[in-house]
Amino acid sequence: MFLTSLENVLLLLAMAIPGFIIAKAKLIKNTDNVINFLSIMLLYVCQPFVTFNAFFNTDFDLNVFKNMLVVMALTVVIMTGFPILIKLIFLKSKDPELRSTVAYSAAYGNIGYLCVPFLQMLAPGNNLVLIYATSSIVAFNVCAWTVGNYILTGERKYIKLKNALLNPAMLSFIVSLPFFILNLNFNRVGGSMAGLARVFRVFAEMVGPLAMTLLGIKFSEMKIKEVITDYRVYIASALKLVALPLVGICLLLILNLFMDISSIRLNVMAIAAMPIATNLMMFSSLSGKDVKLAAKIVLMSTLFAIVTIPLALGLAEKIF
Repeated sequence: MFLTSLENVLLLLAMAIPGFIIAKAKLIKNTDNVINFLSIMLLYVCQPFVTFNAFFNTDFDLNVFKNMLVVMALTVVIMTGFPILIKLIFLKSKDPELRSTVAYSAAYGNIGYLCVPFLQMLAPGNNLVLIYATSSIVAFNVCAWTVGNYILTGERKYIKLKNALLNPAMLSFIVSLPFFILNLNFNRVGGSMAGLARVFRVFAEMVGPLAMTLLGIKFSEMKIKEVITDYRVYIASALKLVALPLVGICLLLILNLFMDISSIRLNVMAIAAMPIATNLMMFSSLSGKDVKLAAKIVLMSTLFAIVTIPLALGLAEKIF
């Protein structure tokens, strides 16, 4: 698992190179517009099609539905309990960013734009893995816009329940779920919908290239010296990439006493092992927090993840 995960992480991050080169060569006239376009494509088109593609190519199974709920519940536990714990640890710190930005970073990983393409590469054609990934993304959005925003800002006015419930990930999940439960899918209708099934798959598989191109462009704007000299970057990265995967393993050990975790283990560990979510920059900007620090944390945690993701998944495989 270590070598396979390492290979796929490297291949995935290699997709960021063209975007980095294009931006560095100044072939893009307005970087902000390109980043905005790619973000819109990922959020409003590709991510929903990941959900559609997974659900419309999978036959209903009650155990799968139960596992979806378990993955959702574990995501909520991780993304509420862990950042609250970290915030309490840094409660007496004189640096307010340790109590907010770092606490948020400790639990909220890039499970939409990095975890999904990573799982697509690690488990090609496995729609169950993507169904569980979609379930975790739904839980992530609910937590991020509520508990996450409160952790980051300390103010209730930034809790956006409407945004938590009315976003592309949630809406595509709500649309797909009845079709899944009623077993209305491409498998049932056969070859008559093969063309539409291919369209769903193509859009779903665009997540990786577009997300990595976006990441490459963002990387091109960073000044490495500023990044590597900020100690808070290392604290946030250690909490997210080392401590949280260990928490994930502990949760799985507990859960393993009550159910078979073999089908959801990869998803839970991937959720825990992913680098810090890029939406940290967006939330920091909206709430007046330190956007530069957020960008540095996202960048460095992503680079560190090249090693830590394979280590976390490899350790979990040995334990279980």
